[in-house]
Parts: sequence; structure tokens; C-alpha cells
Amino acid sequence: MRVALLVTDHERGGTPLRVARLARRLHEAGVEVHAGCLAPPGPVSADLQAAGIETFACDAADARDFLALKRLSQHIRRIGPDLIHSTLMHANVCARLVGVVQRVPVVASTATVEVERRWHRAAERTSASMDRAHIVNSQTLAEHVMRAFGLARERVHVVPPSLDPPPTVIEREQAREQLDIGAHEFVVAWCGRFDPVKRLDVVVGVAEIMTRVPTRFLLVGDGPTRAAVEQQLRLSNAGRVVHLLGWQADVGPTLSAADAFLFPSLTEGMPNAVLEAMYCGLPVVGSDIPVLRELAGAEERLVTVAEDGPRAYAEVLLGLREDADQRAALGQCAAEWARANLDPRATTAAVLKVYRGVLGKRGDVTT
Repeated sequence: MRVALLVTDHERGGTPLRVARLARRLHEAGVEVHAGCLAPPGPVSADLQAAGIETFACDAADARDFLALKRLSQHIRRIGPDLIHSTLMHANVCARLVGVVQRVPVVASTATVEVERRWHRAAERTSASMDRAHIVNSQTLAEHVMRAFGLARERVHVVPPSLDPPPTVIEREQAREQLDIGAHEFVVAWCGRFDPVKRLDVVVGVAEIMTRVPTRFLLVGDGPTRAAVEQQLRLSNAGRVVHLLGWQADVGPTLSAADAFLFPSLTEGMPNAVLEAMYCGLPVVGSDIPVLRELAGAEERLVTVAEDGPRAYAEVLLGLREDADQRAALGQCAAEWARANLDPRATTAAVLKVYRGVLGKRGDVTT
């Protein structure tokens, strides 16, 4: 089986990294994988090439660069895949157009519940009928794509999420020693791409409120809004307690030093950062959005906050700071679920099942 995996870009972020992990797993399963992006090559491209996976890039200057569609068509013609598996709106639409012209079946994927850009939903809804199947990794996303894109339930496949590899958990004392953190400090972590949807202004606002107690905020990641966050910190008392640690390939040691994980995102699909925090046994305090309610489950594996402002999040975190038993109970419940349900082998098997179903309907022979 030869598969072209297409995503918008190969920058370090939740979706490109998730697609890269899938590429490696499919490669190990004997699939010939070609991993591409609409944008110019990024750091994820180099990582995949080092793993022996061929990559391609369409060198789009921005979302309006229609020549990228021509370059994608050339790549697909050269590769000759049995199917194209695309992820994110721009990649989905481009893959569908090229797939129709070249008679290559497309499996599209949605990674987040889109609430900011209505035209994204309109573009997906207009072109989604060109798919042979649509993959999501949460029931929340399944309901979203059926409602927003008008997809029939039988065409939507929920593939279980996974951590591949899981974060490295180390002893709390060792982790704090590495970061020069005192035993008396209450440590709050956040991980992800610096992007408006992550609401890092809320994280900084929470840190400012909590400066009245011995506390420290560890922010792991990078992205387009980092300069704005740095500016906000320069103008805020939070600058004394917030530390920007940059990109980390393995967030486990940093999460091991934390007492809680803060995640006030405006919208998400199935956030890797939250799954990693749960795996590390951290109590998660997040926004009251559908996927976090899904992850919380009936067991209340994490805490969701209905109010938007920093004060509501700070109050929950300050309560956890005073209640070590509640922190431990939440963390244990989260870790037990994560370690039992985030097996990458299950993810790969589910994706291959979708591929085989699509190719079988087409009459293709697969291996």
C-alpha cells in the first residue's frame, strides 16, 4: 500500500507531530509512506527524512498561493499513491481537488473544532462529499464534522488517540532540581503552540493573580504569538514567575516537576498536551469545551472551568494548591486512564482498517 499523508505545514505543533508519528507507525507496518505539506519544508520534514520516510513540500507562500495546488498535483502524479490521507482544512480541500482530477481516493481528517473561521467550515462542507472517508480522534470531533460538514455517520471514523512515545516521567524531586525549583513552590505547567486559540493571555493573567503565593508557571512550546506573550510578561508582575522554556521534544521531565496543568484553550480537537499531562499524573484545569468534557468523563478525570476570565482558573488552582489529596486523586485518575487508553498500536490498526475499507470498495488489492 502506498499512501500520501498531507498536512498544512511541517512546523512543530500538535497536528503535524501527530501526523508524523502516524507516518512512522505506518512505515513500520510496511506501508510506503510519502509525507507532505502545503507549506515549505519544516523541522518535521527533517525528522521524517531522518526516519527514512520520503517527504514533499508544495512551498505555499500563504493560504492564497494557488500555485501550491499545481505543485501538489505534480507530487501526487509522481508518487502515484493508492490513497491520499489529508489533515486540516487547507490540506483537505487541496487533496480532494487533486484526488478527483487524478482519480485517487481521499481520506480526510479533522483535528479541531473550528469556531474562529467560519469560512473554514464552509470550505469543508462544500468539498467534503469528495472524501471516501473522514477520520477524527474523538467523539466530540465526530459530532462536529457530521453537523458542520453534513457528513453521514457511516463515513466518519473515530480513531483512538495515542501518545507515541509517551512522555518520560521522572521523580518530582529530580525534575525540580533540574529546573532549580524549590519544594515550597506551587508549579503550574502549560504546553503547546503559541497561537491565539490557546489563550496564553489567560495563562499570564492567572499567573499574575497567583503571584501572591510562592508559585511558578512553566510554558513549553513556541509559535507565532510568542513575541506578544513576552511583551505581556514585560508589562506584568507575572514576568517574575512565568518561564518560557521553548520547544521540548519530550515534555515529561518538565511536567514531572509540576503540581497542575492549565489549559484554557478556546477550542481543541484532541489536545496532545492534555493527554501528556494526564499520562504524567497531573491534575488538569481546562476550559469548558466539548473535548475536555469528553476527556473528563463520568469519573471527572480533569476539572473544566465554565467562566472565561483568569480569576476563575486561578481560584481552582489555588484550591488545588491547598488540597494535596484532591490533587493526588485527580492525577491518579487521569494517569490510570491515559496509560490504559493511549496505545499507538490501536491508533495505527484503526487507521489501516479505514484505508483497507476505502481501497476495498474501490476494488484495489492491498497488502
